[in-house]
Amino acid sequence: NADYGEFQTFQHYFKRINLSAMPSILSAEEAKPLLSTFEVILDVRSQKEWDEGHLTLPSVRFVESLHLNPEKAASLEDVKDKKVLVHCGSGVRATKCGELLTNFTNLTVVCPGGYAQLA
Repeated sequence: NADYGEFQTFQHYFKRINLSAMPSILSAEEAKPLLSTFEVILDVRSQKEWDEGHLTLPSVRFVESLHLNPEKAASLEDVKDKKVLVHCGSGVRATKCGELLTNFTNLTVVCPGGYAQLA
C-alpha cells in the first residue's frame, strides 16, 4: 500500500498540489521506453517494496521514502544537474519528491504509474 501521508487517496493528494510548479511528468507507459536515457533513476519506495523487486539498470539509486525524509535530498546534490527520473509505486510519492527537489535542473516524475508498469 502506498503512503499518501495525511491524504486518504491519490486523488485527494492531487487536488492539493500545484502542478504548474512541478517538473516534467510522464506516465509509466511513456517513461518505460525512455529509461535508458536517464542518467539517474531514483526509486523512492519503501525498503520492503525495493526488496520485493526493483529496476536493475545501473542508473538506479534507491532513496528510501525520500518524501518522508526531506533531509535525504542533501545526499542527492551530486545528481541535481543530471537527467533524473523519480518513480515510486503509484506516482504519489514520486510527485512529493518532485516538490522537494526543486533545485534539480532536469527532473522527470513518473505519474501515474510506478515500478510495476516500468519493470
